[in-house]
Amino acid sequence: MFAFFHFAFLIFKIALQAAVYSLVVMLFISIIIKTTGNRRLKSIKFKTAYLSIAALLFIFSFTYYGDHGLGDEANIPIGHGRIINSGDGYAYLNVDRTQINIDSFLVRNNHLYFASKSGYYDYQLPSGKYIKYSSKQEYEAYAKKNHLPVVNDFKTFYPQYDAYWNGWRFWLLP
Repeated sequence: MFAFFHFAFLIFKIALQAAVYSLVVMLFISIIIKTTGNRRLKSIKFKTAYLSIAALLFIFSFTYYGDHGLGDEANIPIGHGRIINSGDGYAYLNVDRTQINIDSFLVRNNHLYFASKSGYYDYQLPSGKYIKYSSKQEYEAYAKKNHLPVVNDFKTFYPQYDAYWNGWRFWLLP
């Protein structure tokens, strides 16, 4: 049910954004017509611009860079086609058809560093390879030696979700 309300909000948000973007496009077109005298651009109507922009925003909302989840599901794109998902507040990463639960994480320099109940990981985003450390001390020694983030720098899913999707992305993207 929550997914339905979130989807309805998404449609409403796209409708508002498409209206604003269409007004901007029509204003820009009218300026071009006045300065260049190009009359062919007069054939572009607000309704056409509105429907085109709304369709593009809707399609974008389900792409890798636009999909932030629906309902209880939440997603953060972390690069190289990889996504950290969260369902019902529990973050996880899909690796080789298995899910690894994530307690806290940090993305730096094409690496995903994260803590899980099963250990500590250094996941290379481009290749999909990872190194698993069985203890916090083992990871901390590796991190200190290689100038990597320590476990205390890791953050849970929702603060990073808010940092990624709020701000300009919330206002300008569906």
